[in-house]
This record gives sequence, C-alpha cells and structure tokens, in this order.
Amino acid sequence: MIYSVPTSWYYGLYRDKKSERSSGRSFTLSNNFYRAVLLVHGYAGYPGEMVSIADYLYSAGFDCYVPRLPGMGTSGEDFSNSGLSDWLGLVDNALSDLKMNYQKVYAVGHSMGCSLLALADSAIIDKAVMVAPPLRMKHPVKKTLLKELKADGRIPDVPWQSDPSFHLHYLGAPCDDEYYGAEYWSHLYPSQMLDLYDAMAKAAPLFKRENYLNLYGADDALCSYGPKVIENFTNYKKIAKGTHYMPYDRKESAEKQVLSETLKFLDERPPMWPEA
Repeated sequence: MIYSVPTSWYYGLYRDKKSERSSGRSFTLSNNFYRAVLLVHGYAGYPGEMVSIADYLYSAGFDCYVPRLPGMGTSGEDFSNSGLSDWLGLVDNALSDLKMNYQKVYAVGHSMGCSLLALADSAIIDKAVMVAPPLRMKHPVKKTLLKELKADGRIPDVPWQSDPSFHLHYLGAPCDDEYYGAEYWSHLYPSQMLDLYDAMAKAAPLFKRENYLNLYGADDALCSYGPKVIENFTNYKKIAKGTHYMPYDRKESAEKQVLSETLKFLDERPPMWPEA
C-alpha cells in the first residue's frame, strides 16, 4: 500500500492547513493492472473507511485509488474552509487522470461519495457501485436553520459517542475515531451540511443509470429507502442487516455481501481465447 495519490488531483482545490491523521491518508494499491477503481469516502469521512473494499478489489485484479477529500481527515478548521466545489473537483480530477492511464475506469462511492461520483463526468466511469447512496435522510436538519447558523457564523455542538461495534480495517484502528469525533462528528457545520444537501438533490435523478449498482442497508438509520427512493434506481440490492456504514459494518455478513456484490458487478475480465 502506498499512502498517496497523484498530487495533481488537488491542484486548484482547498489546501489543508493541518496534516492528515494516519487513517486519513490517501492510499493506492497498484500492480499495473489494466483497470482501476476510484473509491470515494463520504461526508466528514476518511480514506481508511474504504480499506476493506479496496483490498478486496485489488486482490481481484483492480488497481485501487482512495483519495482523501479536501478538508477531511485533518481538522475541523480545514473542514469548515472546504466545500462541494473542492470535493467534486477532486473526483473530477481523479477520474480524468485515471481515464488517461487505464483501459477501464470503475468507481465505488460511500454515502456522499456516491453523490460526488454521480455528479462527475459520467462518460468516464464504465461502472460504479454506490454504497448507501444518500437520496433522502430520515431526520434531516432543516435548511432554514442551517442558513441561519451559517449567517451567524455558528457551529453548534451535537451529541456524539464512539461505537466500537463497527469493524474498522485500517492500520491501527480505531486510533483516530475519538479525534474525528471531537473535530467533526460532535459539531454541526452548517455550510458543509448545505453543500451535502445540494449534492444530494442534484445527484438524486442520476442513480438510475444502468451502469450503477446501488446497495442499501436494511438497517440504515440515516437514510430512507422506501418505494419513492427505490424508484430512482435501476440496479439495486438490499443488504440484510446492513447499516449506513457497510464498508466496515457491525455485521460481518453485511460487509461480505457488499464486497461480493461489488466485485460481481464490476468484474469484466477480458474473454479467454479458445484453445487451438
């Protein structure tokens, strides 16, 4: 594992002031395969959340690139100075670069990472797997409140506590969770939350593409997947006992199902020549 991705992907985007945490480091798994997968983490997330899927796809013959979205994995101050244009800019830059270097370009998104991929240049992505795509939140914060907080420059505290029942896979896990909790998850960032809502709204009609597989958890406490949401999907699977955090879920069976469904959907090996 190489803890980096091409620096050119970050040109013109917000530059973080603080260094990333160990779990927040971008990483690459490459063996010069002909096909690559861009894996994009979610809102206030970090690359370490995608280790399990990246390892699994790499073992199946994919080069895997997992960049850190600007403003995430470093500090709350960096997060408050980044936004949708930076997050989407990173995804666009990464896909364009991979397209120049690989025969096939695939993608896997988690949560907001799905929205970013859906909003990117669709002509570049051969196939994508969307894990817990956020089309409708179960308990959204009202936009009017977020706009008031943004205008006043307030970042209020919100309840948060660690949950060791999730199976994180990055080296040294869960060494950074308390830090992330203090910097991100115990605060409400109104400007960034409005950007999340904006990305969700713009991406919602795009998940119906036939080259997308949408995976949603039966026990997702954050997002709703009722009939009105399912209508936005062409290809989809419900993951039994899956939560919103399926790349490192509480139930190993849910995580394993996500891995197997992802590989089954993306795997397009070249045809074997018949023996003479």
